[in-house]
Amino acid sequence: MHHSGFKLITIKEVKSQYPFLIDHEGFDYFDEWEEGDLFLVAHESVNFEGNFYSDLYEDKEKKWLANVLNLPLKEMEDLRIEGVLINGNLSVSGTIINAEGDYGPYVFIKGDVSCQSMLLGGSYVEIEGNVTAKEVVMTSYNHGNFKCAGCIEAPVFIVEDHYTTVADRKNDLFYYNDKTDEMNPKDECEYDEDSDEEVISTELRKHLDNPFITTFEELKRELEEGELVLKESNPPPKNQEYWQKRVSSNYRDLKVVPLQFKTTALCEMALNKTYHALAFVEEDFITSELCEKLVSKDGFALQVIPEPFITEELCWKAAESGTLVSLIPGRFYTEELIITTFKKGRNEPNINDVPSEFITDSLLEAYVKIGKGLWLDKVCKENGRDKISILKRVIDSGIEHLDPVFGNHFSKEVADYAAFVYESKNQREWSSYVQKYKVKFERLGLNEYLF
Repeated sequence: MHHSGFKLITIKEVKSQYPFLIDHEGFDYFDEWEEGDLFLVAHESVNFEGNFYSDLYEDKEKKWLANVLNLPLKEMEDLRIEGVLINGNLSVSGTIINAEGDYGPYVFIKGDVSCQSMLLGGSYVEIEGNVTAKEVVMTSYNHGNFKCAGCIEAPVFIVEDHYTTVADRKNDLFYYNDKTDEMNPKDECEYDEDSDEEVISTELRKHLDNPFITTFEELKRELEEGELVLKESNPPPKNQEYWQKRVSSNYRDLKVVPLQFKTTALCEMALNKTYHALAFVEEDFITSELCEKLVSKDGFALQVIPEPFITEELCWKAAESGTLVSLIPGRFYTEELIITTFKKGRNEPNINDVPSEFITDSLLEAYVKIGKGLWLDKVCKENGRDKISILKRVIDSGIEHLDPVFGNHFSKEVADYAAFVYESKNQREWSSYVQKYKVKFERLGLNEYLF
């Protein structure tokens, strides 16, 4: 939708036309703007249909802005838009959205703001007038700043770990601010051990249209979508196609899908994207076959499998697919399973995860052969094992294993022993290893092996 009220002007022009902004703290907060960088500016009040997005660094929002300004997307891609300035009132029929919590452009609005809801994250936002929202004003995460010289009038006002300063507020349904002491204890969140999350107060949940929303993060995702969230607003009903799109975009939204739309096909789609979606399916959907399928596809899925479904066979499947020793229950540990997990893993094996009763010479030998053996010294000392003896075992097992030994555990004693074993009987191969690690031999003064 083209909107002629907005223009892109340079920061140099902004300083010339609105010089008072230069003294504002949020204006070029990090002193990194260039004079040729841009602001999205409206020189007078604006009425805007739909949602208004201020995350103008992001690709999705640049596409939206290209449509607003009727500019080619390719032209928008290379522009650096550092701020939004509205020299008047801003009236938005939808939600004002700054979804990115870590950063965002500087926003200055000279007058009043009215909207359906407002979600602020990492931007530095200054509003000199009042803010009137039909539903929710929410500020979230401590990388952002919000200063309002007027009144925040909204049924729900939430300040979640955010630097928010307002002159006045009027909130009839719910108020939460974890940066002050004025909050009612019954409005505070409660920690839930099962989910390891902070669950929002029942005082807020009783006003939400979707009963499956239990965290601020889930509420934020609804606001990011521009949705109506309060029962009092009587939001329009959603259909299967809507939830299909939501879950396809973010598997976590499976948690808030009403049961009548939480079909087998929807759950399977989410699980095909990531095993983490298993936490949001219903218990009767989980079967041994499903768990085997997930673990065979990705061994790390073992971490989300419910305890009753974890068997020794399943742990072997996880090991073969690539997982961590720490994700396997200790009751299933064997040396063979641990070594398989090390061999098939995507990451450097972490032998610190292995209980001391399984630290044997043969396990340490396999550990050296598989990877860099970063923790060999530490583990040998802690478990009374002789490191040199382990390395000699590796050397004895075949000349092809000199790479991990020379590459990661080179010493004079190691070099001398390897020469004793291979210099005569495998002269050609031995010479190739000496040349490959010539710098290490020279560094230790082992020049006798270089000729």
